[in-house]
Amino acid sequence: MNLEPLKTEAEIRTVSGVARALASLTILALAAIAILVVLDVIPRAAFAEVATKTAMIAGICVVSVVAIGFLTRR
Repeated sequence: MNLEPLKTEAEIRTVSGVARALASLTILALAAIAILVVLDVIPRAAFAEVATKTAMIAGICVVSVVAIGFLTRR
């Protein structure tokens, strides 16, 4: 017998909404960086460093969202 309350639809939407927002921000950031590389505002050598840092930030955001999801479970 499961005595835990069922998650409401609003709670499920909140977690997926946060994940979508973070994914959208990451995609927009990568697009902006790529545009700057194409326009030679950012040298290609610096792009590799920025891309690595952006990937690390995206990883941190994903881990944070997962951790928050586990913490919000009752």
